[in-house]
Amino acid sequence: MQDLNGMPPGRRWTPHAVRVLVALHAIRQLALIALLLGASLTTVCQAADWPRLGGPDGTGASPETQLAKSWPATGPRPLWTNEIGEGFAGPAIYANQVFLLDRLEDGRDALRCFELADGRERWRETYDAPGRLPYNGSRNVPTVDEPRIYTVGPYGHARAYDRQSHRLLWAHHLVEDFKDPRVAGGPAPETREQALLRTQLPRWGMTQAPLLYQDLVILAPQTQTTGLVAYEQTTGQIRWRTGYLGRNWYSHVSPCLAKLDGVDQVIMLAQPSDPEKSPAEAPPALLTSFDARTGTLLWTNATPKPYKLPIPQPLPIDDHHLFITGGYGLGCVMYQVARVAGKWDVKIQFQNQAAAAHLHMPVLSHERIYVMSFKEHGGQNTGLVCLNLSGTALWQSGPDQQFDFGGLLIAGELAFVMHGKTGELNLFDIAQPQARWLAKAKVLDAKNNQVWAPMALSQGKLVFRDQHQLRCLDASAP
Repeated sequence: MQDLNGMPPGRRWTPHAVRVLVALHAIRQLALIALLLGASLTTVCQAADWPRLGGPDGTGASPETQLAKSWPATGPRPLWTNEIGEGFAGPAIYANQVFLLDRLEDGRDALRCFELADGRERWRETYDAPGRLPYNGSRNVPTVDEPRIYTVGPYGHARAYDRQSHRLLWAHHLVEDFKDPRVAGGPAPETREQALLRTQLPRWGMTQAPLLYQDLVILAPQTQTTGLVAYEQTTGQIRWRTGYLGRNWYSHVSPCLAKLDGVDQVIMLAQPSDPEKSPAEAPPALLTSFDARTGTLLWTNATPKPYKLPIPQPLPIDDHHLFITGGYGLGCVMYQVARVAGKWDVKIQFQNQAAAAHLHMPVLSHERIYVMSFKEHGGQNTGLVCLNLSGTALWQSGPDQQFDFGGLLIAGELAFVMHGKTGELNLFDIAQPQARWLAKAKVLDAKNNQVWAPMALSQGKLVFRDQHQLRCLDASAP
């Protein structure tokens, strides 16, 4: 018979044996702590915030994998619903909180913060922003990090808030601050050309998400005097600004960060045309790159075909490739970017009509590109379309399954697709050579048939909206 420590009864412990026993006990405790910590880290790694447009890394994909692959007919379990103002602004999620830049009926913008778990509104901060836009309402996804929240309102109000206290830290105005003094003010315009020259606000309002880089937040006024501006995150002081890169009348693209040939670059896609030109008569859109640290112009190029209305932001593929897609006849374009003898060389690797996005950015996942291709905008393949990196369409959900202007979110081997008219949420398994439709459920009322906002996913909770409700569903695996 032995006692619990393995020593025969009645035997005396020597000092050496005690030291050995204490050491073994410590090793067992450390091993147990390491095991528990490893399990905890595994759980954390399976969840991720969605702190900006495009999610954790801006590609539209989430690293989360523990998600349900089937639903009841009513859809995933609803967690909460909140009434919101009309609009198209998607949510951002950070540290168990949901942030939405809402638009109130009385002409104010409101940054609202909700609990991710139960939807309880923790706080809101409002400011006056009078006016009414075509397709009225909110526009832009906030960008959130540990210390701050950054927003851009539809009329150009750029603001930074302390995330803990939600105190306003600094504010600027992307239209008023960067007006061209040669055309601002003065007598009323007498001709159409004069009226267009004075245009300061895009046709459908400012539609962009703030881009964070090191200690900067980068925004795109796209006025006649200033294309991009980089503010210091802490103070709001201007660090650098660029010259003209295209008119803001029909340009609704967010600044995009790409590392190309080892250099951090901010990529912008903008249209310089007269807004009344037809899509076929519009000039090519301008693709421009600036050094992210200094704002120095690196290179410029243009789309190979007219592109009247740039909306989806460019998608970095790897160290030498950049992909864009758009409607009105543009289709898909892959650019190859490299430095040759100290100069930037930008070539079009392919251009085709395999797919044509209109509103939502393409998504990169597992070396495939996914595009929401709307049938009215010239894509040969429609619905959810999967391309390889050579631009060949591998499969499409269309023509039978079309999703109008609905959003796309990919997590692991699953694709969540919202129907832009009906408010039906679709789930696809994209792991196989041919996508497999798994489930569908009506999850929104789809007021005005305009469910166009991007979705967000964090900790298995899918957050999305229509024209009057913000909803959260439990998409996690049982």
